[in-house]
Amino acid sequence: MSLIIFIEITCFIIAVICLIKDADMTWRSMALFLLITCITEITGKLLKHAHQHNQWVYNIFLVFEASFTSFMFSNIIGKYINSRPLFLSGLALILLLYVYEVIDHGFFVFNNLTATVMSVIFVVYCFYYYYLLIKDEQSIDLQRSAPFWWVAGALFFYFGSTVVNLFLSFLQDVSVAGHNITYFIFTALTVILYSCWSYSFICKKWLTTSRS
Repeated sequence: MSLIIFIEITCFIIAVICLIKDADMTWRSMALFLLITCITEITGKLLKHAHQHNQWVYNIFLVFEASFTSFMFSNIIGKYINSRPLFLSGLALILLLYVYEVIDHGFFVFNNLTATVMSVIFVVYCFYYYYLLIKDEQSIDLQRSAPFWWVAGALFFYFGSTVVNLFLSFLQDVSVAGHNITYFIFTALTVILYSCWSYSFICKKWLTTSRS
């Protein structure tokens, strides 16, 4: 079991414990998304060890990632504005790029352009959320704010992923301890993402318990 898979499984378990009885269906759906994430990562790893193509697995996962993450952003930002038109437009753009890439190079080559544009869109959502948060006159305890920590994890991960994709041609030639440097970068980004998300789930459970 790789470190990334272990972290994803741990985050999934925390999500099940904290969110399974949450009143908000969007937050509850994170447990399902993390289960799909774990299945995808394990399947991709097994196919790689069997020396078979695994890019198609991650192409399928892109659909779930774009959908679940967009709905979470819509739920969080929807507390401040009517977010549906914004996020449906973002999903439509991602879908169009996805279809274009599948037609262009087939389903067994990873849709890198779609993943990059999706990451950029999610980074914009993160900054927009923090802009709305700063403008909000209501006092919020950020230490216990589930949306704040969920968006923080997404911002670190998708901003870091975007930067790596932009400079991938330079980073591919850099190796550290027998691994390409991108391996260590994405491992660090994954640790940050799921650590922040796990803490956000704990915050959500804490808030739900205190309200009840």
